[in-house]
Amino acid sequence: MIKFEFPKNFVWGCATASNQIEGAVDVDGKTPSIWDANMRDRTDLFWDGHHYNTTIADFYYHFREDIENMRELGLKSFRFSLSWPRILPQGRGAVNPKGLDFYDRVIDALLENGIEPFADLYHWDLPECLSREGSFLNERIVGDFAAYAEVCFRRFGDRVRYWSTINEPSAMGCFTAQDPRFDFQDPACYFTYARNVLKMHNAAVKVYRAVVPPGRSEIGAVSAFVPVYARTPDEKDVLAARIQEDYVCNAWFSGILKGRYPELLLTHPGLACDFRDRLQEELSACHEPVDYMGVNYYYPNIIGYKQGQFLDSERAQVYYAQSDYGFTIYPQGLFDTLMYFKNEYGNPKVFLTENGFATDRVKHGDDLEDHDRIAYLREHFRELNRALAAGANVHGYFLWSIVDTFECYNGLRYQFGLNHVDLETKKRTRRKSWYYYQNCIKNHQTV
Repeated sequence: MIKFEFPKNFVWGCATASNQIEGAVDVDGKTPSIWDANMRDRTDLFWDGHHYNTTIADFYYHFREDIENMRELGLKSFRFSLSWPRILPQGRGAVNPKGLDFYDRVIDALLENGIEPFADLYHWDLPECLSREGSFLNERIVGDFAAYAEVCFRRFGDRVRYWSTINEPSAMGCFTAQDPRFDFQDPACYFTYARNVLKMHNAAVKVYRAVVPPGRSEIGAVSAFVPVYARTPDEKDVLAARIQEDYVCNAWFSGILKGRYPELLLTHPGLACDFRDRLQEELSACHEPVDYMGVNYYYPNIIGYKQGQFLDSERAQVYYAQSDYGFTIYPQGLFDTLMYFKNEYGNPKVFLTENGFATDRVKHGDDLEDHDRIAYLREHFRELNRALAAGANVHGYFLWSIVDTFECYNGLRYQFGLNHVDLETKKRTRRKSWYYYQNCIKNHQTV
């Protein structure tokens, strides 16, 4: 029998986010995030018209049950996010004690069950009140985020093992949530956003270094990497693929790991703006080194040259299978991603912080016999094992997700969870993939 073994100290985890599982959006002092506001005001944007307080998992009320489930699964770490508007209801200023108390209970319950907390400071739930002030286009958000980060570090820094500043800045549509002020094909908008988000990250890391004693924990950031393949070896297709990979991915990874923007972003004629020549000096001046990089991998992309399109590039047709969610299934892209970090970024410490497979509730119902998810995991674990054998500095894997999640504008339609959650009763039921993952963790191998 063919099997693939993993190091005994490899960190097996699951990942999720506050706005996608917590619920209780207006409970115990929490104010609306940008997602809550959109669900309140624009139900037409969401699948099946989900309303303001719709959630699938109600983790706020079921976290002890879910953490017990994680313990039985064998998880070594749980990646979750802190809700900015639950902790600072006005985005700045007065702290909400009940919000802090909730995360105290979550963190303590994780530790009591032998599970290391992995806390994201920000995973897309910007306080609505800060969005009204300009969101990420207003540089004031840098100081607001640093102050919020300090509250979290001081309260939870004695117990959280892994910290992440920000999740997937490349997922711009999720950050802006239909905000008409954002047009990322406008270079001035794109670079203003990038400049402020990277300043937020660096400001939070600087606060962390000042507040949390050395050696107690680690800090990094998380972003999605989409390996981009050129449609053909033609130099125009190769250049189009490179600029798209830099624009979507390496702006963040290079900015965080090297303190530098990719050179092509600063020279490409399609990204010219009045202040572009000052960006590199600004980033170099505020750059703070991190302890690890979190990499989310779901799918690749194929890009070709097309004159007149944005950045003279277009997405090419792909012929690989797609999940119900629409992600192209290409496990080899995970190996290529991890090799890219080894070769291009000097092999930094990496956690694979998200990877997962969704099924469509409309097509498949509860889908408890989720053989497709098991096959997806098996093939991605094979490529992860291959990368480790090739010297990639990967220390852990976090599956998305432990329970079914609220998936942005797709609402409750797509199911990523190892545990199915009944929409009415909130009862958790283990899928077959739960047992497969449990066996992988227990035996440090996959078959």
